[in-house]
Amino acid sequence: MMPPSGASSLLSGVRIDGTTKGFPDLPEPVPIDEIPDRGWTADDLAPPNLVLRRSALEHNVRLMTRFSADRGVELAPHGKLSMAPQLWWMQLEAGAWGISAAGAGQARVMRAAGVPRILIANELADTVSVEWVASEHASGDAEIVCQVDSDRALELLDEAVRASGAERALPVLVELGHVGGRAGCRDVPSARALAGRIVGSGALRLAGATGYEGTLAKDRSAPSLDRVRRFLDDIRALADELLEAHAFADPPLVSAGGSMFFDLAVEHLSRGRSDDVVRVLIRPGGTLTHDHGMYEATSPFASRPHEERLRPAIEAWGTVLSTPEPGLAILGLGRRDVPFDQGFPLPLCVRRPGGSVSPIEGRARISALDDQHAYCRFEADAVIGVGDVVRCGISHPCTALDKWRVIPVLDDEDRVVDAFATFF
Repeated sequence: MMPPSGASSLLSGVRIDGTTKGFPDLPEPVPIDEIPDRGWTADDLAPPNLVLRRSALEHNVRLMTRFSADRGVELAPHGKLSMAPQLWWMQLEAGAWGISAAGAGQARVMRAAGVPRILIANELADTVSVEWVASEHASGDAEIVCQVDSDRALELLDEAVRASGAERALPVLVELGHVGGRAGCRDVPSARALAGRIVGSGALRLAGATGYEGTLAKDRSAPSLDRVRRFLDDIRALADELLEAHAFADPPLVSAGGSMFFDLAVEHLSRGRSDDVVRVLIRPGGTLTHDHGMYEATSPFASRPHEERLRPAIEAWGTVLSTPEPGLAILGLGRRDVPFDQGFPLPLCVRRPGGSVSPIEGRARISALDDQHAYCRFEADAVIGVGDVVRCGISHPCTALDKWRVIPVLDDEDRVVDAFATFF
């Protein structure tokens, strides 16, 4: 995976040394691009570790690329999950439309990484962020799409773009929300009126409509799916009204689709329209790494055959520090290392000194986490001893990678084949 032209300098200063969490103690710093040549294996790493599986990442990228291409929609994976340029490049090389950002700070890192097209899937309301977007837009080197849900947000962008001297209008999506949800106009008439003011601004260009359905439901029960479908139909209705009321030089974007309900976004936003009328843009982030927890339980692909399902790419490893009582192992893995907001890590297997591996999934569980420790409860037939390494899956990848500055990438033989740097 090669960085875009001019972007390699972002990683040129990244070095692995004795202070890099999870890596060996090194006599001198090692540039990140030399990691694949070191000949390391999992045994050379220093737990606790968070590692990525290359085969799972590549499988998930291919699966989502094929899913979107087969349905004639665009894919803008959310980059907030990893803030890892190498993972963005992997998705762009596979054909992604661009990368989504949660704000201007993330978008700045993406531009430094050479990402040519960015959707800022959030409102901008501070002067520093708005002025950066306007300046970057005026340079003409990238396409940045913003979204608004209020007159004030529109005014801030309009003023900044005018002050920047940009020769082209900034593309803007009007966001529809729902009662009790996050941002977004609370009804279609309000969003339609705001869209008319975007058209009249001169410095901004109405590029379409957007919304986020993930605040409506956290599971795929029938009532949850019905709520999500109704909201997506509202976004689609807004897009239809904009098409009827305004002339678009290019097919407008209509965007939604987080990691749980991107299949419904494709179904409901695409319904009844040909590709040359609207462009449907989905932006799931969790599909890249997937997990063993919340996304595994809610995946749109959960009922598919194995080869057509997403694969968990993240593993967390902790050494057994103590077995102070029967059925309890204390692991050197804690809240500083793994996510816990959507469930504790899931023990998968035990790797013993010498390399033998025994599965323990279903016979062990993490019952609690301290800052640096995990309480692993296990059944009598799940043999776990001091010095063993317990490999765990995680739940909610969006709060996993931010705890690690550099993350080893392993092949299926546990060889270290790469390392990805994060920029949170």
